[in-house]
Amino acid sequence: MKRLNLPKEKSFIGPALLWKRIAAFFIDIAIINLIVLFPFRSLFQNIIPKDYSFSEAYKLLSSSTDYTGFISSVSFIMSVLVVLYFFMLERKMGQTIGKMIMKVYVVSDNNSLKPWQMLVRNIIFIPMFPFVLLWIIDPLFMFFTKTNQRLTEILSRTRVVEKYSFEQ
Repeated sequence: MKRLNLPKEKSFIGPALLWKRIAAFFIDIAIINLIVLFPFRSLFQNIIPKDYSFSEAYKLLSSSTDYTGFISSVSFIMSVLVVLYFFMLERKMGQTIGKMIMKVYVVSDNNSLKPWQMLVRNIIFIPMFPFVLLWIIDPLFMFFTKTNQRLTEILSRTRVVEKYSFEQ
């Protein structure tokens, strides 16, 4: 059998394009909204009447420690579920569903994703002080680093990458 002299495909791993990372994040947020957060909406609808404005709802919720404790508990449970979504998928497959669709994935500087790295990467989803400061600081880092890394990615020694291919 005669061997064909086909060009070899060359590829390398490099930082994921910023637009792909942002798109993957929005896909993941949409999935989280449907799967994790949607079931909790009925809990809040039973407490706050639909015709209340934001300020009326805020006054109602802040008027009672029962409401505050309830909302804190529900928020904590929701944030644990969100962190678990990212933690489990990235730990087992290196990708969330959004990253799979956008063909990007998470890698570690030491080639093995450790549980502590996944936790550090995802502390941004904990809705408590001081972690809420990361809601602004963390994404801004992407625009000021050469590799588009978030602050939590730098701290966890992880990167979001993609495979680039070209023919020779």
